[in-house]
Amino acid sequence: MSKPAVDYGAVFDATPTPYLVLMPDLVIVGMNRAREAVTGTRREDIVGRPVFEVFPDNPGDPAATGVRNLRASLERVLATKAPDPMPVQKYDLLDPNTGDFVERWWSPVNVPVLDEDGEVALLLHRVTDVTEWMQVRSGRQLEVVPSLDEADSDLYARSQDLHAAWMQASSDLENFRTAMQSQRVIGQAVGLLMARRGLDAQQAFAVLATQSQHTNVKLREVAAEHVARHGRPD
Repeated sequence: MSKPAVDYGAVFDATPTPYLVLMPDLVIVGMNRAREAVTGTRREDIVGRPVFEVFPDNPGDPAATGVRNLRASLERVLATKAPDPMPVQKYDLLDPNTGDFVERWWSPVNVPVLDEDGEVALLLHRVTDVTEWMQVRSGRQLEVVPSLDEADSDLYARSQDLHAAWMQASSDLENFRTAMQSQRVIGQAVGLLMARRGLDAQQAFAVLATQSQHTNVKLREVAAEHVARHGRPD
């Protein structure tokens, strides 16, 4: 007995967590019903438009950082091809009925969807609306329930620390990847020079280092140029 085909589009649309789907150029290509409900927007009105045109910063809030922080997170996802959880973010929404911006707080995560070649084909922007929790927290009087307020403050602080640690780890990982790529390219160039000029490894590396110093070009770039010219006569 064959298994029934899964309609992943219907599954996505029925997911209770709000999702927005973006192209790598940050143009909206889809969202589910939960996202429509939480933002008061209709997919037919926003698909095909840049995300920050549809969801701009509140012009009445000079301290707004929603667009800047979300853009930075999405760019990190494109660069690292890894999920990027953001700390709790104030990102007000335009009320389509009144034309006014309404205070909203979110806990966002941005996730890449990779194609068969391992490149980012789509971006998933998932949010949890935490507006009520943030408003209750900010309006609570310390003398009424100090222990609860302190616990909430500690939780919020820990979320900021966690994000900072995540960002540092992502940066370290990216630096490691870059270093490994550099070593691989330099090794290829050294092997090429050894084979073509009859040099040993130390002599071949010295050729690359000397060219790097004389041309003021990074060693990795000099090596990449040698690898690109593989098979061509000097």
